[in-house]
Amino acid sequence: MTPAKKQTKAEPTPTTMATTAKPETPKPIAPQPQPAAKQQATVSKVLDGWKARGVDLSKLEQKQDGKFILLLLPNFPECKIGPSGGLEVALPSYPNAYDAAINGDTLLAKLQARQAKKQSMAAPAPSKPQPAPASKQETPAVRKTKEHNKLEAALA
Repeated sequence: MTPAKKQTKAEPTPTTMATTAKPETPKPIAPQPQPAAKQQATVSKVLDGWKARGVDLSKLEQKQDGKFILLLLPNFPECKIGPSGGLEVALPSYPNAYDAAINGDTLLAKLQARQAKKQSMAAPAPSKPQPAPASKQETPAVRKTKEHNKLEAALA
């Protein structure tokens, strides 16, 4: 028996989709706010709060520190605004960063008063000069040596 050759049918190649189908159009993506826009919004919010409070903004310095914007105002703590609009105030603790930035001068004054009080309490107050310590009481060995020296002087 000889093996019969298998007949292979050529499979039809798949055809592309019907021409009646519409090509997919990309859906429009809502524009995302740029990080700089969020940053500028926070800057304007802080500046508006200072204006409402009556702070003199003529001495305000805005510095770009890498990705952060620094708001520097005399007698106020440094305010750092990140690219996503986050606000950080150079104070040790505060419940709300925005309120701390707006009322920064009063919070900074309180902090400096506390630090000055701690320093004054840490340094001893100048007092009257201490008198020289009274002569130390003699030890028995020193007393015997003195008596011995007196006897030697009397015998000589």
